Amino acid sequence: MTNGFPRNFAPVALAVAMAISNSGYAQEVELEEVLVSGTRATLANSVAMQRESDKVSSVIDSDGAGDFPDINVAESLRRLPGISLENDQGEGRYVTVRGLNTDLNAMTINGVSTASPENRRGIMLDGVPTDLLDSMTVYKTLTPDLDADTIGGAVNLDTVTAFKYEGSRVRLRAESSYNDQSDDANNPKFSLLATNRWRMDGGEFGAALTLSHQNRRIVSYNNEVGGFWNTEEGDGSALNSDYEMRFYDIERRRQGAALNLDYRADGGNNYYSRLFYNKYREHEYRAKWEVRRAIEADLEDISVNGDVFTYPFQRVDTEARPRIEYRSIASALIGAEFALSDNLQLTAELFGSKADQEDKDKWNAIFRSPEFDDVTLTYDNSNPRKPVLNFDPRFYDASNFELNAMETEFAVTKDKDFGGKLDFSQAFNDSTRRSYGIKFRSRSKDNNFDFCGYEPEDDSTLADYDNRTIGAYFGNVQGPSPTFHGTRGIGETIGVGFIDLIGGTRCPNPTAAWSFSGDEAGESVPGDWYSDEDVTSGYAMATSTFNDTTAVYGLRYEHTKARYEGKELDSDDGVSTVVFRDKYGFLAPSLNIKHVIGDDRQLRFGLFRSLVRPGFGETAAGASIDLEDNEISAGNPDLVPTKAWNADLGFEWYMGAETFFGAGIFYKRIEDAIARIEAENIVLRGQTWDAGTTYINIGNSNILGAELSYQTVFSNGLLMTFNYTLADGEVTLPAGAVGAEGSFDTARKIPFFKQAKHSANASVGYDKGPWDLRLSASYRDKYLDIIGGNALNDRYTTNHMQLDLKGRYDVNDNLAVSAGVININDRPEYYYFGNTRRLSQYDEFGRTWELGFTYTF
Repeated sequence: MTNGFPRNFAPVALAVAMAISNSGYAQEVELEEVLVSGTRATLANSVAMQRESDKVSSVIDSDGAGDFPDINVAESLRRLPGISLENDQGEGRYVTVRGLNTDLNAMTINGVSTASPENRRGIMLDGVPTDLLDSMTVYKTLTPDLDADTIGGAVNLDTVTAFKYEGSRVRLRAESSYNDQSDDANNPKFSLLATNRWRMDGGEFGAALTLSHQNRRIVSYNNEVGGFWNTEEGDGSALNSDYEMRFYDIERRRQGAALNLDYRADGGNNYYSRLFYNKYREHEYRAKWEVRRAIEADLEDISVNGDVFTYPFQRVDTEARPRIEYRSIASALIGAEFALSDNLQLTAELFGSKADQEDKDKWNAIFRSPEFDDVTLTYDNSNPRKPVLNFDPRFYDASNFELNAMETEFAVTKDKDFGGKLDFSQAFNDSTRRSYGIKFRSRSKDNNFDFCGYEPEDDSTLADYDNRTIGAYFGNVQGPSPTFHGTRGIGETIGVGFIDLIGGTRCPNPTAAWSFSGDEAGESVPGDWYSDEDVTSGYAMATSTFNDTTAVYGLRYEHTKARYEGKELDSDDGVSTVVFRDKYGFLAPSLNIKHVIGDDRQLRFGLFRSLVRPGFGETAAGASIDLEDNEISAGNPDLVPTKAWNADLGFEWYMGAETFFGAGIFYKRIEDAIARIEAENIVLRGQTWDAGTTYINIGNSNILGAELSYQTVFSNGLLMTFNYTLADGEVTLPAGAVGAEGSFDTARKIPFFKQAKHSANASVGYDKGPWDLRLSASYRDKYLDIIGGNALNDRYTTNHMQLDLKGRYDVNDNLAVSAGVININDRPEYYYFGNTRRLSQYDEFGRTWELGFTYTF
């Protein structure tokens, strides 16, 4: 077995599929959902679902996602209007909706609120493969029967049910890929879908099973800069922190399963279960080549000659960090729909989700060279993305690097969210249907973090351990670093067994050859915290249809009771447990109107109020306290939710089954956004501190935006799609707010965090006969990534446009072969401080080539 999946994955998967598809018999009945294949059909299906929705929404189905060479769910979602992504190692990771980052959006799987594997509310979607899903929907307005916990949008991922298809169906997909930089074609990807329906006395039973497995190796090259002098003069591009070359060799493994069971009784009652499981493993080796202390010279000691900066001496640290991280997300739903009478329906559901992230196997080995003051260091910034340095040849001798330190972390985050709900629906009269219901959710987040640092007692050098020289990229040569197994081997020499330190911190017990660094308690104790919240909600909603107008309106009320527990560490090494409690209510009215104009046009209007509860890390009860100076660094359990009024106005024109035009504007009035601050005479946790770092709620801000969408298919098989989103907003940070370089003295305005002002998608394709081709472009504007101490030190991500190509050829009714190219234009990622002359981070990932097949029977 390998991480829960057998090595002979394909034969076992096929055996399971045949068992589902061949046992029993399937009754042919009218389909609940039209079976589609090919790009044209998926476009038509998505448009039909969007047209019938009672909310402003965007939809993509699983076959539509397969038209693109997307690696994960996040990359499929970015094809929709209003969606942009934060990337990691060349893959989409976090979803931004209408300019609001992932923490301000909700995500559900089969309608079940999804737990997060991190110590935040936002969900990383790079671990979820698209093959597990049937459709992805982004709700941009809310109705009272939906949770009110989103401001940007609510993303729902649905898995396949047997009643999508008539009879039995088995689909097997297999492919592999090759990346230019990894030079590795052993990247298998398999998925299996098996469904069947069985007629029984009194009803029909259906089962749908989906399995997915994907391995992908990534090699990326990166260079980074820690910071610059804060001046717009010529020396504003002079470093004052560090320069790093980084080499990453990563293997990502994504595995998952979804099982949906349905029983539909002839009397009108339905019983169903939705089970989802996804596991992600990242096996990473990072080699870092760092120039730091030489660059920290005073400004007057730096010689400036145009774009070339000269520093007084040279010194290099070489580091290696192997790590293995595990993440999992599981979701379960059991429900039933009862026809209590001809006029009254009841839906009862029990649901839950849980997520875990374990980062227990991370070691960082740091080796340091002596200072070479007989040679100066030059930094040529002619190309800010790829600066050139004159490294001394002595840095390429492993014996010149002494072992300086070893660091390890043990981090575990667990999130659980369970509950149940009852929904009633009945006809009030010929034009109005009423719905009302109650719901209870209980969520808990447990964060445990231990940092362990060690210093060697001997004078060993890198030459004494297994090491490798990375080589040349970006105009420089990265010298020797410990290997993956070499670093792990050093860690194994530290000690045997564990020792309990202050506040429950547990670290490997060092032998006589090692000693603790002394930072263990300060790093670890505040990182241990636990939070839980109970949300009880109820709603009343009506759906009224008057001629060509449908209105959905009503109220939702949510009551939250929260508890925060953590540890406080003071400067005398005293540790105490602290507990805080909070409770609050929230009333969320909403109105959605759809007005049909003729046979093919309709207007939409939406108005709703929503909230996002404070992040778990922001309210964490853990704290570090300096008793002598009366200072504190802590989370803030007194934070209130971020709230918003949201409005939408849109026009939709359905010119054909596959041709659609949509235009709309949206507005969000956001209250009580959260910012991290550093201030004097701060009141926190019932007392006044001379200085403190924490989180506070800040004033109001506004986001105004617009969306355009168009798609069409010509009779000759050519097709095109296009969407564009504008999201424009800003927030005023108070004096004392904390950036990457510390706090600033006066209030200032910044773009809304992580908000790309412009985003767009376009594709052209051909779908006729056996051929189905799609060339797509995805564009995202620059956005503010990290807040700095002033505007010149704010970190931005540059605009990003990626080209992808996917083609499929149907050999016969059962077999299709496909090929694709990801990142045809070899687009890198570039981050900068203040202006594009000031490098923060530059990454290259290369192109990825895919080849595979789909077999359906």
